[in-house]
Amino acid sequence: MKRSGSICFPVFLLFILASWPQRSWSQYLPQPSGKFSIGYHRFEWTDTSRTEILTADNVMRRIVADVWYPAEKSGGVTVPYLDTLAANRIFGNSGLQSLLGTQGATAVRSGKVLTHASEDAAFDPYVGLAPVVFFSHGMGMITQVYTAQIEDLVSHGYIVVALSHAYDAWLVSFADGRQAPFETKQRSAAGSTEEQHIAYENKRIEWWAADIRFALDQLVIINKMKNTGIPFAGHLDLAKVGAMGHSAGGRAAARACQLDTRIKSCADQDGVAMMQPFYLRSDGVGMKQPFLLFERVRNIPPDEADAASMGMTLTELNALVDSLRRNKEAALAATGGSFHVLLHFDSSSHMSFSDLPLLQAKNGVETAAAYRVLQVTCRYTREFFDKTLRGIAAPLFDGSRKLHYIDLVREYPKAGDHCQ
Repeated sequence: MKRSGSICFPVFLLFILASWPQRSWSQYLPQPSGKFSIGYHRFEWTDTSRTEILTADNVMRRIVADVWYPAEKSGGVTVPYLDTLAANRIFGNSGLQSLLGTQGATAVRSGKVLTHASEDAAFDPYVGLAPVVFFSHGMGMITQVYTAQIEDLVSHGYIVVALSHAYDAWLVSFADGRQAPFETKQRSAAGSTEEQHIAYENKRIEWWAADIRFALDQLVIINKMKNTGIPFAGHLDLAKVGAMGHSAGGRAAARACQLDTRIKSCADQDGVAMMQPFYLRSDGVGMKQPFLLFERVRNIPPDEADAASMGMTLTELNALVDSLRRNKEAALAATGGSFHVLLHFDSSSHMSFSDLPLLQAKNGVETAAAYRVLQVTCRYTREFFDKTLRGIAAPLFDGSRKLHYIDLVREYPKAGDHCQ
Protein backbone atom coordinates (compact mmCIF):
# COMPACT_ATOMS: atom_id res chain seq x y z
CA MET A 1 0.00 0.00 0.00
CA LYS A 2 1.63 3.24 -1.12
CA ARG A 3 1.66 6.38 0.93
CA SER A 4 0.00 9.43 -0.49
CA GLY A 5 1.52 12.74 0.40
CA SER A 6 -1.93 14.29 0.43
CA ILE A 7 -3.34 12.05 3.15
CA CYS A 8 -2.51 12.99 6.72
CA PHE A 9 -1.58 10.16 9.06
CA PRO A 10 -4.79 10.03 11.20
CA VAL A 11 -6.84 9.81 7.98
CA PHE A 12 -4.47 7.15 6.71
CA LEU A 13 -5.10 5.08 9.86
CA LEU A 14 -8.82 5.33 9.35
CA PHE A 15 -8.39 4.27 5.73
CA ILE A 16 -6.38 1.23 6.81
CA LEU A 17 -8.95 0.23 9.39
CA ALA A 18 -11.80 0.63 6.94
CA SER A 19 -9.97 -1.59 4.45
CA TRP A 20 -10.04 -4.51 6.90
CA PRO A 21 -13.54 -4.34 8.43
CA GLN A 22 -13.86 -8.04 9.29
CA ARG A 23 -10.31 -8.77 10.38
CA SER A 24 -8.74 -8.70 13.85
CA TRP A 25 -5.39 -7.06 13.13
CA SER A 26 -3.50 -8.81 15.90
CA GLN A 27 -4.35 -12.24 14.47
CA TYR A 28 -3.13 -11.89 10.87
CA LEU A 29 0.15 -11.18 9.16
CA PRO A 30 0.05 -8.61 6.34
CA GLN A 31 -0.31 -9.79 2.78
CA PRO A 32 3.11 -9.78 1.04
CA SER A 33 3.39 -6.87 -1.38
CA GLY A 34 5.02 -8.72 -4.29
CA LYS A 35 3.48 -10.81 -7.07
CA PHE A 36 5.01 -14.19 -6.28
CA SER A 37 3.49 -16.92 -4.14
CA ILE A 38 5.70 -18.46 -1.44
CA GLY A 39 7.07 -21.94 -0.86
CA TYR A 40 8.92 -23.29 2.14
CA HIS A 41 11.49 -26.03 2.75
CA ARG A 42 13.38 -26.86 5.95
CA PHE A 43 16.92 -28.19 6.32
CA GLU A 44 18.85 -29.46 9.31
CA TRP A 45 22.60 -29.46 8.77
CA THR A 46 25.54 -30.57 10.91
CA ASP A 47 28.86 -28.75 10.64
CA THR A 48 31.35 -31.51 11.47
CA SER A 49 34.22 -29.02 11.62
CA ARG A 50 32.89 -27.38 14.80
CA THR A 51 32.10 -28.86 18.20
CA GLU A 52 29.23 -27.08 19.93
CA ILE A 53 30.63 -25.02 22.83
CA LEU A 54 27.34 -24.00 24.48
CA THR A 55 26.39 -27.48 25.58
CA ALA A 56 28.18 -30.22 27.51
CA ASP A 57 26.96 -32.92 25.10
CA ASN A 58 30.11 -32.76 22.94
CA VAL A 59 28.03 -32.69 19.74
CA MET A 60 28.81 -31.10 16.42
CA ARG A 61 27.30 -27.73 15.54
CA ARG A 62 23.73 -28.16 14.23
CA ILE A 63 22.01 -25.54 12.11
CA VAL A 64 18.36 -25.24 11.09
CA ALA A 65 17.69 -23.40 7.85
CA ASP A 66 14.16 -22.38 6.89
CA VAL A 67 14.19 -21.61 3.17
CA TRP A 68 11.42 -19.45 1.73
CA TYR A 69 11.28 -19.18 -2.07
CA PRO A 70 9.08 -17.91 -4.94
CA ALA A 71 6.62 -20.68 -5.77
CA GLU A 72 3.75 -21.56 -8.02
CA LYS A 73 0.34 -21.17 -6.46
CA SER A 74 -0.40 -24.29 -4.47
CA GLY A 75 -3.22 -25.82 -2.53
CA GLY A 76 -0.68 -27.64 -0.41
CA VAL A 77 -0.12 -27.60 3.33
CA THR A 78 0.16 -24.09 4.74
CA VAL A 79 3.27 -23.67 6.87
CA PRO A 80 2.30 -23.04 10.54
CA TYR A 81 3.53 -19.83 12.11
CA LEU A 82 5.44 -21.66 14.86
CA ASP A 83 5.43 -24.89 16.86
CA THR A 84 3.51 -23.97 20.00
CA LEU A 85 3.62 -27.57 21.28
CA ALA A 86 7.42 -27.57 21.40
CA ALA A 87 7.40 -24.26 23.26
CA ASN A 88 4.91 -25.63 25.80
CA ARG A 89 7.01 -28.77 26.36
CA ILE A 90 10.11 -26.77 27.16
CA PHE A 91 8.78 -23.65 28.84
CA GLY A 92 5.26 -24.55 30.00
CA ASN A 93 2.07 -22.70 29.19
CA SER A 94 3.58 -19.35 30.08
CA GLY A 95 6.66 -19.84 27.88
CA LEU A 96 5.19 -18.45 24.70
CA GLN A 97 4.02 -15.41 26.61
CA SER A 98 7.62 -14.63 27.62
CA LEU A 99 8.54 -14.38 23.94
CA LEU A 100 5.43 -12.91 22.34
CA GLY A 101 3.75 -11.10 25.22
CA THR A 102 0.23 -11.87 26.44
CA GLN A 103 -1.54 -10.51 23.38
CA GLY A 104 0.84 -12.16 20.92
CA ALA A 105 0.79 -15.54 22.68
CA THR A 106 -3.00 -15.55 22.70
CA ALA A 107 -3.14 -14.71 18.99
CA VAL A 108 -0.63 -17.41 18.01
CA ARG A 109 -2.22 -20.09 20.22
CA SER A 110 -5.55 -19.40 18.56
CA GLY A 111 -4.16 -20.78 15.31
CA LYS A 112 -5.29 -17.72 13.39
CA VAL A 113 -1.81 -16.31 12.80
CA LEU A 114 -1.08 -17.83 9.42
CA THR A 115 1.85 -17.71 7.06
CA HIS A 116 1.34 -17.29 3.32
CA ALA A 117 3.68 -20.18 2.46
CA SER A 118 2.99 -23.69 1.19
CA GLU A 119 5.37 -26.49 2.16
CA ASP A 120 7.52 -27.77 -0.74
CA ALA A 121 5.43 -26.02 -3.38
CA ALA A 122 6.88 -26.10 -6.89
CA PHE A 123 9.37 -23.33 -7.67
CA ASP A 124 7.90 -20.62 -9.90
CA PRO A 125 9.60 -21.14 -13.30
CA TYR A 126 8.90 -17.52 -14.24
CA VAL A 127 11.60 -16.45 -11.79
CA GLY A 128 14.40 -18.44 -13.41
CA LEU A 129 17.36 -17.77 -11.12
CA ALA A 130 16.59 -16.03 -7.82
CA PRO A 131 19.00 -14.00 -5.70
CA VAL A 132 19.61 -15.45 -2.24
CA VAL A 133 19.50 -13.55 1.06
CA PHE A 134 20.53 -15.09 4.37
CA PHE A 135 18.66 -13.90 7.45
CA SER A 136 19.80 -14.05 11.09
CA HIS A 137 17.44 -13.43 14.00
CA GLY A 138 18.14 -11.27 17.03
CA MET A 139 19.76 -12.67 20.17
CA GLY A 140 17.20 -14.73 22.09
CA MET A 141 14.67 -14.47 19.25
CA ILE A 142 13.45 -16.99 16.67
CA THR A 143 13.21 -16.68 12.90
CA GLN A 144 9.43 -17.10 12.96
CA VAL A 145 8.83 -13.67 14.47
CA TYR A 146 10.30 -12.16 11.29
CA THR A 147 7.90 -14.03 8.99
CA ALA A 148 6.20 -10.93 7.56
CA GLN A 149 9.48 -9.37 6.50
CA ILE A 150 10.81 -12.65 5.07
CA GLU A 151 7.63 -13.33 3.11
CA ASP A 152 7.54 -9.84 1.69
CA LEU A 153 11.08 -10.15 0.34
CA VAL A 154 10.33 -13.58 -1.17
CA SER A 155 7.18 -12.25 -2.84
CA HIS A 156 9.47 -9.98 -4.89
CA GLY A 157 11.50 -12.88 -6.25
CA TYR A 158 14.15 -13.51 -3.58
CA ILE A 159 15.04 -16.77 -1.87
CA VAL A 160 15.47 -16.16 1.86
CA VAL A 161 17.46 -18.62 3.98
CA ALA A 162 16.53 -17.94 7.61
CA LEU A 163 19.01 -19.53 10.00
CA SER A 164 18.29 -20.59 13.57
CA HIS A 165 21.43 -20.18 15.65
CA ALA A 166 21.17 -22.96 18.24
CA TYR A 167 21.47 -21.99 21.92
CA ASP A 168 21.40 -18.29 21.00
CA ALA A 169 17.81 -18.48 19.75
CA TRP A 170 14.90 -18.63 22.19
CA LEU A 171 14.32 -22.22 21.09
CA VAL A 172 15.48 -24.44 18.22
CA SER A 173 13.66 -27.76 17.75
CA PHE A 174 15.23 -30.56 15.72
CA ALA A 175 13.44 -33.32 13.82
CA ASP A 176 14.87 -36.03 16.11
CA GLY A 177 13.07 -34.49 19.09
CA ARG A 178 16.06 -32.71 20.57
CA GLN A 179 15.70 -29.07 21.48
CA ALA A 180 18.17 -26.27 22.03
CA PRO A 181 16.77 -23.55 24.30
CA PHE A 182 18.54 -20.24 24.88
CA GLU A 183 21.74 -20.85 26.87
CA THR A 184 22.13 -18.59 29.91
CA LYS A 185 24.82 -20.12 32.13
CA GLN A 186 27.82 -19.22 30.01
CA ARG A 187 26.33 -15.84 29.21
CA SER A 188 25.93 -15.07 32.92
CA ALA A 189 29.42 -16.38 33.71
CA ALA A 190 30.90 -14.00 31.12
CA GLY A 191 30.06 -11.03 33.33
CA SER A 192 27.40 -8.40 33.84
CA THR A 193 29.02 -5.15 32.68
CA GLU A 194 28.27 -3.71 29.26
CA GLU A 195 31.85 -4.37 28.14
CA GLN A 196 31.64 -8.01 29.24
CA HIS A 197 28.27 -8.43 27.58
CA ILE A 198 29.61 -7.04 24.29
CA ALA A 199 32.72 -9.23 24.50
CA TYR A 200 30.56 -12.32 24.94
CA GLU A 201 28.24 -11.33 22.13
CA ASN A 202 31.21 -10.66 19.83
CA LYS A 203 32.26 -14.28 20.26
CA ARG A 204 28.77 -15.46 19.40
CA ILE A 205 28.75 -13.20 16.33
CA GLU A 206 31.76 -15.13 15.03
CA TRP A 207 29.81 -18.39 15.39
CA TRP A 208 26.77 -16.96 13.64
CA ALA A 209 28.92 -15.67 10.77
CA ALA A 210 30.38 -19.18 10.49
CA ASP A 211 26.81 -20.56 10.38
CA ILE A 212 26.03 -18.27 7.43
CA ARG A 213 29.18 -19.29 5.55
CA PHE A 214 28.53 -22.99 6.21
CA ALA A 215 24.95 -22.62 4.96
CA LEU A 216 26.22 -20.96 1.79
CA ASP A 217 28.54 -23.94 1.25
CA GLN A 218 25.52 -26.25 1.50
CA LEU A 219 23.56 -24.21 -1.05
CA VAL A 220 26.45 -24.46 -3.51
CA ILE A 221 26.15 -28.25 -3.28
CA ILE A 222 22.35 -28.26 -3.45
CA ASN A 223 22.27 -26.00 -6.50
CA LYS A 224 24.21 -28.61 -8.50
CA MET A 225 21.85 -31.45 -7.60
CA LYS A 226 19.17 -32.83 -9.89
CA ASN A 227 16.01 -34.79 -9.12
CA THR A 228 16.44 -34.23 -5.38
CA GLY A 229 12.92 -33.21 -4.45
CA ILE A 230 14.29 -29.84 -3.34
CA PRO A 231 12.06 -27.39 -5.25
CA PHE A 232 14.58 -24.60 -5.69
CA ALA A 233 17.67 -26.70 -6.55
CA GLY A 234 19.20 -25.24 -9.70
CA HIS A 235 17.33 -21.95 -9.24
CA LEU A 236 19.70 -20.29 -6.76
CA ASP A 237 21.57 -17.33 -8.23
CA LEU A 238 24.74 -17.70 -6.17
CA ALA A 239 26.36 -14.79 -7.96
CA LYS A 240 23.79 -12.59 -6.18
CA VAL A 241 23.98 -13.46 -2.48
CA GLY A 242 23.12 -11.09 0.34
CA ALA A 243 23.04 -11.32 4.12
CA MET A 244 20.85 -9.47 6.57
CA GLY A 245 19.74 -9.68 10.16
CA HIS A 246 18.13 -7.92 13.06
CA SER A 247 19.99 -6.76 16.18
CA ALA A 248 22.84 -9.22 16.85
CA GLY A 249 21.83 -10.93 13.62
CA GLY A 250 22.58 -7.73 11.74
CA ARG A 251 26.07 -7.66 13.18
CA ALA A 252 26.48 -11.32 12.20
CA ALA A 253 25.47 -10.52 8.63
CA ALA A 254 28.05 -7.73 8.53
CA ARG A 255 30.73 -10.02 9.93
CA ALA A 256 29.91 -12.70 7.36
CA CYS A 257 30.36 -10.09 4.61
CA GLN A 258 33.76 -9.16 6.01
CA LEU A 259 34.84 -12.80 5.97
CA ASP A 260 33.31 -14.03 2.72
CA THR A 261 33.29 -12.10 -0.55
CA ARG A 262 30.81 -14.58 -2.05
CA ILE A 263 28.29 -12.46 -0.14
CA LYS A 264 27.80 -9.39 -2.30
CA SER A 265 25.69 -7.14 -0.09
CA CYS A 266 24.58 -6.98 3.55
CA ALA A 267 22.02 -5.18 5.70
CA ASP A 268 22.03 -4.62 9.45
CA GLN A 269 18.70 -3.79 11.09
CA ASP A 270 19.30 -1.99 14.39
CA GLY A 271 22.32 -4.08 15.35
CA VAL A 272 25.17 -2.09 16.91
CA ALA A 273 27.52 -2.41 19.87
CA MET A 274 28.81 0.91 21.20
CA MET A 275 27.36 2.41 18.02
CA GLN A 276 29.43 0.05 15.86
CA PRO A 277 27.70 -2.22 13.30
CA PHE A 278 31.06 -3.90 12.68
CA TYR A 279 34.73 -3.33 13.50
CA LEU A 280 37.39 -2.03 11.14
CA ARG A 281 40.57 -3.97 10.62
CA SER A 282 43.78 -2.40 11.89
CA ASP A 283 44.47 -1.07 8.38
CA GLY A 284 41.12 0.74 8.30
CA VAL A 285 39.37 -1.70 5.95
CA GLY A 286 35.70 -2.40 6.70
CA MET A 287 34.26 -4.56 3.95
CA LYS A 288 34.29 -4.71 0.17
CA GLN A 289 30.53 -5.02 -0.20
CA PRO A 290 27.72 -2.45 -0.13
CA PHE A 291 26.27 -2.13 3.36
CA LEU A 292 23.02 -0.86 4.88
CA LEU A 293 22.73 0.24 8.50
CA PHE A 294 19.01 0.67 9.17
CA GLU A 295 18.57 1.78 12.78
CA ARG A 296 16.61 3.90 15.20
CA VAL A 297 18.54 6.40 17.31
CA ARG A 298 17.31 8.83 19.94
CA ASN A 299 19.11 12.01 18.97
CA ILE A 300 18.99 13.71 22.37
CA PRO A 301 22.25 15.03 23.84
CA PRO A 302 23.26 13.44 27.16
CA ASP A 303 22.70 15.43 30.32
CA GLU A 304 24.22 15.55 33.80
CA ALA A 305 21.99 12.72 35.03
CA ASP A 306 23.16 10.46 32.19
CA ALA A 307 26.77 11.25 33.00
CA ALA A 308 26.30 10.64 36.72
CA SER A 309 24.67 7.25 36.06
CA MET A 310 27.84 6.22 34.20
CA GLY A 311 30.23 7.65 36.77
CA MET A 312 31.45 10.32 34.38
CA THR A 313 31.36 14.08 34.03
CA LEU A 314 29.18 15.50 31.29
CA THR A 315 32.30 16.64 29.44
CA GLU A 316 33.72 13.13 29.56
CA LEU A 317 30.46 11.59 28.38
CA ASN A 318 30.13 14.02 25.49
CA ALA A 319 33.69 13.22 24.45
CA LEU A 320 32.91 9.49 24.54
CA VAL A 321 29.74 9.91 22.47
CA ASP A 322 31.61 12.03 19.91
CA SER A 323 34.32 9.36 19.67
CA LEU A 324 31.77 6.59 19.15
CA ARG A 325 30.01 8.59 16.44
CA ARG A 326 33.31 9.13 14.63
CA ASN A 327 33.96 5.39 14.80
CA LYS A 328 30.56 4.70 13.26
CA GLU A 329 31.21 7.23 10.50
CA ALA A 330 34.57 5.62 9.79
CA ALA A 331 32.98 2.18 9.53
CA LEU A 332 30.24 3.32 7.14
CA ALA A 333 32.84 5.11 5.01
CA ALA A 334 35.06 2.01 4.75
CA THR A 335 32.76 -0.20 2.65
CA GLY A 336 31.90 -0.86 -0.95
CA GLY A 337 29.37 1.95 -0.65
CA SER A 338 26.90 2.19 2.23
CA PHE A 339 23.61 3.72 3.30
CA HIS A 340 22.59 4.89 6.75
CA VAL A 341 18.80 4.95 7.21
CA LEU A 342 17.21 6.24 10.42
CA LEU A 343 13.76 5.03 11.47
CA HIS A 344 11.84 7.59 13.51
CA PHE A 345 12.58 6.73 17.13
CA ASP A 346 9.32 7.71 18.81
CA SER A 347 7.14 5.93 16.24
CA SER A 348 8.96 2.61 16.48
CA SER A 349 10.70 0.15 18.78
CA HIS A 350 13.72 -2.11 18.48
CA MET A 351 11.32 -4.92 17.48
CA SER A 352 9.64 -2.91 14.72
CA PHE A 353 11.65 -4.98 12.24
CA SER A 354 9.70 -8.04 13.41
CA ASP A 355 6.10 -9.24 13.70
CA LEU A 356 5.95 -8.61 17.45
CA PRO A 357 4.36 -5.12 17.39
CA LEU A 358 1.61 -6.54 15.15
CA LEU A 359 1.05 -9.58 17.35
CA GLN A 360 1.05 -7.50 20.53
CA ALA A 361 -1.25 -4.75 19.27
CA LYS A 362 -4.25 -4.21 21.55
CA ASN A 363 -6.51 -2.44 19.05
CA GLY A 364 -6.88 -1.48 15.43
CA VAL A 365 -5.08 1.84 15.77
CA GLU A 366 -1.99 0.21 17.32
CA THR A 367 -2.02 -2.49 14.67
CA ALA A 368 -2.38 -0.05 11.78
CA ALA A 369 0.60 1.93 13.07
CA ALA A 370 2.69 -1.22 13.58
CA TYR A 371 1.79 -2.44 10.12
CA ARG A 372 2.80 0.86 8.52
CA VAL A 373 6.20 0.90 10.24
CA LEU A 374 6.83 -2.73 9.26
CA GLN A 375 5.82 -1.95 5.68
CA VAL A 376 8.39 0.86 5.60
CA THR A 377 11.20 -1.30 7.01
CA CYS A 378 10.40 -4.03 4.48
CA ARG A 379 10.39 -1.57 1.59
CA TYR A 380 13.73 0.05 2.41
CA THR A 381 15.43 -3.29 3.00
CA ARG A 382 14.09 -4.79 -0.21
CA GLU A 383 15.03 -1.77 -2.33
CA PHE A 384 18.56 -1.90 -0.90
CA PHE A 385 18.94 -5.47 -2.17
CA ASP A 386 17.21 -4.52 -5.44
CA LYS A 387 19.87 -1.88 -5.94
CA THR A 388 22.95 -3.76 -4.76
CA LEU A 389 22.18 -7.35 -5.87
CA ARG A 390 19.94 -6.90 -8.88
CA GLY A 391 21.05 -3.48 -10.10
CA ILE A 392 17.47 -2.33 -10.58
CA ALA A 393 15.73 0.92 -9.69
CA ALA A 394 15.55 1.81 -6.01
CA PRO A 395 13.71 5.16 -5.68
CA LEU A 396 14.09 5.23 -1.90
CA PHE A 397 17.87 5.30 -2.25
CA ASP A 398 18.29 7.59 -5.23
CA GLY A 399 16.87 10.61 -3.41
CA SER A 400 13.62 10.81 -5.36
CA ARG A 401 11.39 9.68 -2.51
CA LYS A 402 11.36 9.26 1.28
CA LEU A 403 8.63 7.40 3.14
CA HIS A 404 6.90 8.43 6.33
CA TYR A 405 8.74 7.37 9.55
CA ILE A 406 12.16 7.82 7.95
CA ASP A 407 14.29 10.65 9.37
CA LEU A 408 17.45 10.18 7.33
CA VAL A 409 18.81 8.42 4.24
CA ARG A 410 22.50 9.12 3.88
CA GLU A 411 24.76 7.59 1.27
CA TYR A 412 28.47 6.93 1.75
CA PRO A 413 30.39 6.43 -1.51
CA LYS A 414 32.50 3.39 -2.19
CA ALA A 415 35.79 3.54 -0.32
CA GLY A 416 39.14 3.82 -2.08
CA ASP A 417 41.44 1.21 -3.52
CA HIS A 418 41.73 -0.66 -0.20
CA CYS A 419 38.17 -1.91 -0.74
CA GLN A 420 38.81 -3.23 -4.23
